Amino acid sequence: MRRPLVALGLLALLVATPRHGGTEPDELPVPVVTLDALPLPIATAELPEEARARAETVLARAAFAQRVTDIRFPSREAVYRFLLDHPDFAASVARALRLGEYRVAPLEDGYWGDDNRGATGRIRVLYADDHRRLYHLEGRYQRPLLPTIEGQILLLLEFHHEEDEAGGTVVDQSLTGHVRIDTPIVDALAQALGTFSRPLVERAAERKVRRFFRTVARVSRWAYDQPEQLATALDGHPEIEPGPILAAFRAILLADRPPAWARASFRLTDDPLRLSGP
Repeated sequence: MRRPLVALGLLALLVATPRHGGTEPDELPVPVVTLDALPLPIATAELPEEARARAETVLARAAFAQRVTDIRFPSREAVYRFLLDHPDFAASVARALRLGEYRVAPLEDGYWGDDNRGATGRIRVLYADDHRRLYHLEGRYQRPLLPTIEGQILLLLEFHHEEDEAGGTVVDQSLTGHVRIDTPIVDALAQALGTFSRPLVERAAERKVRRFFRTVARVSRWAYDQPEQLATALDGHPEIEPGPILAAFRAILLADRPPAWARASFRLTDDPLRLSGP
């Protein structure tokens, strides 16, 4: 019964890493996943009152926790941060490139998300600094032949960019999630069968995390290697709303790129240039 809850976590990942990635699927490292009890690296006392209450509500009744590390791929930091801060636009980019069906819509106090695989929910940013984002997801998972599962997830994304051996940049990320189950019968089963279901949950978590970041990696590789092509693919696409967000993304995507004439082939002409004058 725990397996569907991983999908809720990936809906939160949609906001946490909205949309770049970089290597081919087989090149991604195997994430390190653990379901052991995990402390939250951010002290809840430092959070605003409402955010603290949401975080402590999950931590007080967490059915299990998981941590995924070693998520690395080529990434330009400015592009990464822009998509991180505009998850609704990032989801539109993924749909435009036919890399996912995630949908995210802004709300007054966060976002509404739908992974198109049964998981829907409200996502709020509880904390943000230069290298961390703490998200709270409250939602449900509905699939045929399964009971509707309601729950909450506290998800911490930690990330930093560093130079690689080729002179480019990669992003290194880790994710820590705490899951609370609000459907009583499912919560009881999760508590009772925790030890027996652990291998199943670990495999499900690894598969879903790898699948999610394969999508992320493909978009990042495109933005990293061929930003002009990516910008062209988004222009006029029905999934991408024209306006200031697209314009700002294009500016960041194409920043520091040499002009087209600097990349064009050239040759010396047969006739020398003739200058006229006195």
